[in-house]
Amino acid sequence: MPLLLPILLALACAPLAYVAGRWRPGAAAWMGAVGALAAMGALVHEWTTQAPTRLVLPWAPSWGLSLEFTRDGLSGLYAAMALGIGALVVLYSRAYMPHHLHEEGRPASDEVRFQGLLLAFMAAMVLLVTVDDLLLLFVALDLTTIISYLLIGFDREDPESRAAALLSLVLTGATSVVFFAGAMTLGLQYGTFSLPLVFERAAQSPASTGALVCLAVGALGKSAQVPFHFWLPRAMAAPTPVSSYLHSAAMVAAGVFLLQRLYPLFAPATDVRHGLLAIGFLSLGMGSLMA
Repeated sequence: MPLLLPILLALACAPLAYVAGRWRPGAAAWMGAVGALAAMGALVHEWTTQAPTRLVLPWAPSWGLSLEFTRDGLSGLYAAMALGIGALVVLYSRAYMPHHLHEEGRPASDEVRFQGLLLAFMAAMVLLVTVDDLLLLFVALDLTTIISYLLIGFDREDPESRAAALLSLVLTGATSVVFFAGAMTLGLQYGTFSLPLVFERAAQSPASTGALVCLAVGALGKSAQVPFHFWLPRAMAAPTPVSSYLHSAAMVAAGVFLLQRLYPLFAPATDVRHGLLAIGFLSLGMGSLMA
């Protein structure tokens, strides 16, 4: 159960910030930052006092489905990044948002909604990096897509913000659906969605190339790699705290995390790995030219 504590604390940040914000808008950020740091402390304590752990909670046993979570070095690193940088960005936004809302002619109470969305995204990221099941990976991936749409389009009166939010939703949502197709293919191939079992069975029977390509498309769409790179520059229309968190330390990192988490599946597929390498170099060149 200690494994669940950082996740539950992260999930509680947004509701607690909303309650505090009803009392005073500025209190939402402070409450959210305290919650994020508390989750960070629980994670560090669990990380330093226990070996890598897994937790399996039966969900739909008749279908062979369960809620599976893990805390290994990879998930711990990304969860710490999401919580630590999330707390810093929330504190920064406490100073930034009053000026932004004033310039936009919006009420100060809108800061509470902004902080709630930012903290909800942080919780979705923590969930994404700690789940150990392909279906839950897809659910967490879609949560980040939906919340990022709301954050990018936070300035809803601005046509540029609305267009950028819709573009990010359509593109990252579509690639998430492709990821889901790959996850379902692997689930049917191996008879399970549990990642440890999938990895174990993939060592005996490599995953189909089509499924791996689908998983890679989902990761590349999230991390804004070529040919899915064009949504990211337009998403910078969002308020600065959104860009500093989602587009540098969280949402784009989610795509990188997916490839790292699923690497045991990609390792035997030389052609797919070579394709990812080519896309990486192409994205590097495209980014340099655009810069």
